[in-house]
Amino acid sequence: MKKLLFTTFVLFCLGCEGDEDRFADCSTVLCAADQFVLTYQDGDGNPLIGTVFVQDSFKLASIDTILYIKPIPFGEEENLALLYANIESNTKYGLELSETITDTLRFDFTTVNGTCCVTSTMEALRLNGTIVPETETNFYTLIKE
Repeated sequence: MKKLLFTTFVLFCLGCEGDEDRFADCSTVLCAADQFVLTYQDGDGNPLIGTVFVQDSFKLASIDTILYIKPIPFGEEENLALLYANIESNTKYGLELSETITDTLRFDFTTVNGTCCVTSTMEALRLNGTIVPETETNFYTLIKE
């Protein structure tokens, strides 16, 4: 008899489960921006974006894509933020720093679609063929002599 009551109780509880119990409610989740930040510095650590390389926006182009990246406003004008969704992994891009200087960048990353948010992880960022180490989480300092 106890087994029958227990089985009935379990079946009743399973029958009460609604969609809200099986699927995450992503309407209340605020996902972090899936991006990384680039900055250019000289050998002494001085910022070059906004001083040596001055543009309203910087052109980042591959064979298939052209993006214009504006420096981050409000105190971080020496940094450029790129959304992973706007670029392709394992693709070479040219970043025009001035009319005569273009660097080749290659971003190798993986993207994971979570329950509510998308998260990408940079595996390697190359500047003119040389791997650039991550300075901070999702932040890369590119040295230009």
